[in-house]
Amino acid sequence: MVACAISLPFLLFNSCADKCKRILCYNGGICIDGSCACQPGFEGDDCSMATRDKFLGTYNVTDNCSITGNAKYTVNIYAVDTNVMQVFIANFNNDFSNSVSAVINGANIEIPPQFPDADGRSVVGNGVFTGASTITWNYTINTPGNGSNSCSNSVWVK
Repeated sequence: MVACAISLPFLLFNSCADKCKRILCYNGGICIDGSCACQPGFEGDDCSMATRDKFLGTYNVTDNCSITGNAKYTVNIYAVDTNVMQVFIANFNNDFSNSVSAVINGANIEIPPQFPDADGRSVVGNGVFTGASTITWNYTINTPGNGSNSCSNSVWVK
């Protein structure tokens, strides 16, 4: 054990205060040198916020796609289970009947390759959450026989 106090005549110095003594970290976060280090999927000063929560909500979309051109519509990003790293997107590209799943990693959101409607069309893409309400996306929808509809710098705003 390391001694933290130094005594000199008439003086007492306490040189190693526990910086984590009054820090409470939630969701498996641990205190390191007075600050919480959060587990993946959580953020905030005390790790109490699920990272995905900032992504949830209804967005107004402005698409710029190679085949379908410019389009405006709304989507809804929602959560259905306890996986704090996953969300679902309803009305993706104003076209899919079933929701598209996406994975959250900090400010990034990724759509892994998938076939939401099991009709041969696939989707893959990624986006970045900026500010308090905007996601900028790049994604591609592949349709057998019709090629790839690439959407670049699609902007989604809550």
